[in-house]
Amino acid sequence: MGAIYDKTSVESIFQHAKGLTGKSLAEVEFIPKEIVNSANKGDLGSLVEAFYFVHKPGNDKGPDFPEAGLELKTTGVLPHPKAKYKAKERLVLTMINYEEIVKEDWDSSTLLSKCGLMLILFYLYEKNRPVVDRRFVLEPLLYRMLGDDWPVIKRDWETIRQKVLEGKAHELSEGDTIYLGACRKGAGGPNEPLRQQPFSAEGAKARAFSFKTEFMNHLIQGHLTLPPVLGLSQGLSLEDAVSMRFQAFTNKSLAELSSQFGIEKISKNQKGFYRQLAVRMLAKGGNSVPELDKAGIEMKTIRLTASGKPRESMSFPGFKFLDIVKESWEDSAFFEKIEKKFLFVVFQIDEEGVDRFKGAFLWNMPYEDRLEAKRVWEDTKRRTAEDATDLPRISESPIAHVRPKARAGEDKIPTPQGTNHVRQAFWLNASYIKGVVDQNLV
Repeated sequence: MGAIYDKTSVESIFQHAKGLTGKSLAEVEFIPKEIVNSANKGDLGSLVEAFYFVHKPGNDKGPDFPEAGLELKTTGVLPHPKAKYKAKERLVLTMINYEEIVKEDWDSSTLLSKCGLMLILFYLYEKNRPVVDRRFVLEPLLYRMLGDDWPVIKRDWETIRQKVLEGKAHELSEGDTIYLGACRKGAGGPNEPLRQQPFSAEGAKARAFSFKTEFMNHLIQGHLTLPPVLGLSQGLSLEDAVSMRFQAFTNKSLAELSSQFGIEKISKNQKGFYRQLAVRMLAKGGNSVPELDKAGIEMKTIRLTASGKPRESMSFPGFKFLDIVKESWEDSAFFEKIEKKFLFVVFQIDEEGVDRFKGAFLWNMPYEDRLEAKRVWEDTKRRTAEDATDLPRISESPIAHVRPKARAGEDKIPTPQGTNHVRQAFWLNASYIKGVVDQNLV
């Protein structure tokens, strides 16, 4: 097809990109055999630039099409039963240079200069299909970072920069921010070379700016189906908006809230009731909070006794014994979870036995606690390989432990020892959750 377009014009590049919609790269361009044979290992974005746009991008600090101020990105999508497609993963934008970011402000940042305007191409990810044969199933998207989302993205960038300024680049976590993440970008494992940071002698793992997976889902869906409810702006952060929305309900009883929002607790052990009530409070009676979904923030309801102790530890998804012995920490589901930001919504029984809403707050696990969670995970991996029936107990760590999370006693799965054992999961200790609540809910 050739590069019949104007490289200085955003509109011309965009219109040219539309020619890929519904097709694979191999269907519209001749790809040399040696590239096809290694295509599963190739970067589809680079191949699209080289063969479809017949273009070689400039340096890493500037956009791919510097004359047009346009960055080109390709990203995978997966089929979704309701939304048609969902994002396969986060969208990596550009590496975080710890030495340079401290010299920048938002307006002069490398991130904004390179990715302020992006052309995003979406292909259907199929694991065993060569990348040149993967079809671009959606229309290209022009995304301008200075659109409706920019106040949140700017605050996220400033949060990441501030940690580097404080000599804490090694403590960065995706849970620190809302839409813009600082994702891991190194080889992983104990032998990964660390990068220098300007205000600490401690080495930091390589990280890149990225749009979180949930944020990408909302870009794919076009922000059309779920209008925002929290009214975020340059002057109002997500933390402020959540605090203000919940404040009016503090100390209201469960009965008062149920009556106000027209929902009733059908049974004593009804699952999801407290979460449903929390969503109604936050969404002014609505059924969803798009800003939380877009930020990938997971809501957890916490129920306290009259003495202020959580009724139970906090569960996380279960794991398979045969899988964990082959995983690395950075690839584990537990790592992914504790890197997130959470919204904790707290209810407590008062001295008269009345269940009341006590408050809510956003939280992500501190660096030192993540190190302890990693130790528990590594201990679990080692002990699973030796004896899957002997895993870390609640008494062995102040933060996390392992115990069953099975639908029934018969829910057993294979172990490395050739036996079957009840499915297990990681849990955050109730005493640890109490400390988090005491520290954040005043």
